Amino acid sequence: MAKEEKGGGAYVPLKMFLAGGIAGASARTASAPLDRIKLLFQVQAMASSGMTSTAYTGVYQSLRKIYTEEGVLAFWKGNFTNVVRVFPYSACQLMANDLYKRLLSGEGGTLSVSTRLIAGAFAGMTATAVTHPLDTVRLRLAMPKHPYTGLG
Repeated sequence: MAKEEKGGGAYVPLKMFLAGGIAGASARTASAPLDRIKLLFQVQAMASSGMTSTAYTGVYQSLRKIYTEEGVLAFWKGNFTNVVRVFPYSACQLMANDLYKRLLSGEGGTLSVSTRLIAGAFAGMTATAVTHPLDTVRLRLAMPKHPYTGLG
């Protein structure tokens, strides 16, 4: 059996894409309760939100209020939409980062700090360029009274 290189051997884009997407979706799901609280803090100040400006006063109070009024699943309300948005971005970013590190590495696969930084910056730009059309569609569909009826 051939000896594998440091870093896992042959580059498998699909494996990196899936790993990045799953990692992004997992991180988003794990932080969903705090994200929901943040959203409630932001929205309560708007007059059209239907709640008073003092409905949510702190993190602990918000956690308790959401749990007692809506149940435990309410902490993940809206999480699916966030996961659908973050999966392709995280997937593209990890896949592109690995690709750029392999392309920019010197002899023996060595990478300096600046080369890693450049690879990460290129990966972020690639992921943004690939997923920007999805964000545009999402924003258009989220607009109130939008003329769009779907993705087609």
